[in-house]
Formats: sequence, C-alpha cells, structure tokens
Amino acid sequence: MVNEITLLDVTLRDGGYVNGHSWTRADAMTVVAACEAAQLSYSEIGYFRPTRHETDGAALPAACCPPDYVRALHEHSPSLTLIAMVHGRDVDLDDYRMLRDLGIGMVRMPAQLGILPTLPRHVEAAKNAGLRVTLNLIRVSELTTEEVVRAATLAEECGVEAFYLADSNGGLFPDKVTELVRASADAVGIPLGFHAHDGLSLAFINSLTALQAGCTYLDASLAGMGKGGGNLSLELIVGYLISRQQARYQMAPLVRAADTVLKPWKDGVAARCDSIASGLLDLNIDNIKAHLDSTSSRELVSIVDGLVPR
Repeated sequence: MVNEITLLDVTLRDGGYVNGHSWTRADAMTVVAACEAAQLSYSEIGYFRPTRHETDGAALPAACCPPDYVRALHEHSPSLTLIAMVHGRDVDLDDYRMLRDLGIGMVRMPAQLGILPTLPRHVEAAKNAGLRVTLNLIRVSELTTEEVVRAATLAEECGVEAFYLADSNGGLFPDKVTELVRASADAVGIPLGFHAHDGLSLAFINSLTALQAGCTYLDASLAGMGKGGGNLSLELIVGYLISRQQARYQMAPLVRAADTVLKPWKDGVAARCDSIASGLLDLNIDNIKAHLDSTSSRELVSIVDGLVPR
C-alpha cells in the first residue's frame, strides 16, 4: 500500500497563487531540497510559459520556468523528478524536448472537458521527448460523474501515465469523491490522482477518501499553501503516512523549509506542525512536556520521523 502512493509537492506552482509567483530562486531551491531530504520523488516547480521568459523570468521564475531556473533546480536536487505544468495553448510541440534537456522529468497538462480532444498531440510530443505525462481534469465538482468518466477514458486513450481529478473549487465532499474516483477506476486501468483544495477544511479527509476509493497519486504543498483555501498540507500527509503506514518519508525537513520560506505569507507553521505531530502520536500536554524536558530537540515532528527505522 505505501509503495503505491505517490506524493507530488505543488508548493511552487499552486502556492504561487497566494504570493503572485514571487518565489525567489533561493526559495525554490529550499523547497526542492526539502522535498529531496524528505525522500519525496516529485516537485512541481511552476508553469512553463516560454513567451513570458523575458518579461517574468527574472522576477517570477515559477510563473514561467525559464531555462536557467529549471537547470539550476535540477542541478541542485538531481535525485528529485522536477515537474512543470503545461497548458497546450502556451507551448509549441518542440518545447517538450527543451524541457527534457533542462531537467524536467514530467509534465502535467491541466484541462477542462472541452479542450481534451486538443491534447493528444501534446501528450504524444511530450512522450516522444522522453517525458512522463499526467492529465489533470480541473473543476471536477462542476461535472457529472459521466463527464468525469468520459474524460478519464479520453486520458487513457491519449496514453498518459495518470489521470488526476482536481477539486479546483474545493467544493467536493467525501461521498462525492468516492463516487467520482470509483467510477473512474471502474472505467480505466491507468493510475488515478487527486488534487484537493481546503476551502471547506476537507482537503485531508477528501484525500484519504480518494486513496481508499482507488487513487494512488496525491498533490500536497508546504503548509497547504495554495489557492481556494489552500491545498492538502504536505507535512500532514507525510506525517500520516509515516505514523500510520510506515512510509519512509521525513517530516522535519518539510516543516523547517515551510517555517522559513513561507514566513512572509504564513506564520506559525512550526507550531502548527507540532500540533499535527502531537495529534498523530496521541500525546497529551504532560507527554509533550516530558519529551521537551528530556531532549534538546524542540521538534515534536522528530518523534514522528523516528517511528520508521532508517
């Protein structure tokens, strides 16, 4: 079960909706290095928009993924698979080879139902360039189950590696997540993913529900930073998978990076993550005091990380 779950960090891309994609290159390096240290395999570093490289590349690299930005992140964290989100309208088919040469390993193509028929040539070009490809169906809460299944079928026919259901509006409840994922799983054989938003404070339970219903890919971001109430918290899902399923991740590097990089937009991240850790470990206030009195570490998350032998 653990080995089947694939976590994708989306901090730099989806979190960019909160800060106008104003991440510095140093911020981006901190995020990807934390993902690498936490033993994640994937980090989405932004949108690829080559027409904006000259205007936004220097100040807003995650908004357009200029070549020097992508290359620097790949060289900084070579064991991590870097991901770019690519709208078909923004690229020429030859651009996929450039992405591969810069160090991108996967592209994700977002789509509404109406533009799915335009994507097969992009999927083919990306795959021919040696890239892995997923298709993200956005705003699934606005669609019928039949429409989602039709999109999943088209995605499978395109030959993508995985089909994502993206709750872009944060409007889904767990019962609907179960219905959509199960119907899609019954219709196709490719892996399914889920992208949660937390407007209704349901990102975590909806993501667990998606796993139970048949998804094997989940998106998450540091401290849940993202549009529409935020995303699934990366620290939370990592801590859950460590404590409940013995996953070989590390929570502490993510907490430290979030506490540092997100400070201009989110404060109190470390305290929030200690609360997550105490909940996962079922610690009362006396347990917490005893731990803090017995060690120089002030991080409860280190207890979570110590649950799985390294």
